[in-house]
Amino acid sequence: MNNNEHYLDGLLLEALRKDDEKALGYLFNTYYNKLYRAGIKWSLDSDLTEESIQLIFSDLWKYRHKLSQIQSFEAYLKGSLKKRIFKELQKADSIEKVNWEDAETFILSTQSYEEILIKQEADESLKVRLRTALEKLTPRQKEIIVLKYFEEMSFKEISEKTGLQTDSIYKTLHEGIKKLRSLLQ
Repeated sequence: MNNNEHYLDGLLLEALRKDDEKALGYLFNTYYNKLYRAGIKWSLDSDLTEESIQLIFSDLWKYRHKLSQIQSFEAYLKGSLKKRIFKELQKADSIEKVNWEDAETFILSTQSYEEILIKQEADESLKVRLRTALEKLTPRQKEIIVLKYFEEMSFKEISEKTGLQTDSIYKTLHEGIKKLRSLLQ
């Protein structure tokens, strides 16, 4: 972690402690995609991952005045997400009690080769459906979704590249995702 990121994380922590909702929004927008990818890798369940991400941000806001010094929000949020997901998986009896450090290895080692192939085929099928659905979006919706989720650009970077205002980007992204969801169901 470089000094700029460390400094920014310190400022964000102070802003959270001062009840700045924009700091929480910034953290959510900055880390959501990384957290989602990590959560899917740990749980293989998009609903559980999305719910867990929402809950860790809810807890972050709820306990913002009690937070100790955070060196890296990315590491803190990923650790929180990992614990929450494995706690939920244990509750659901999906896995037996396992050390947090061993949980990833445990999940990966319990999958048979056939299960992995089936998941790869399902992933490929979903990719085809997603490509088809993306083609049905407006060109602007498609562009913004590709920039945000495939090229992992920030809203500021998208704004600079497209010349659109951030509010317009949020609205277009929301409408595009809403349309994708309806097309993929």
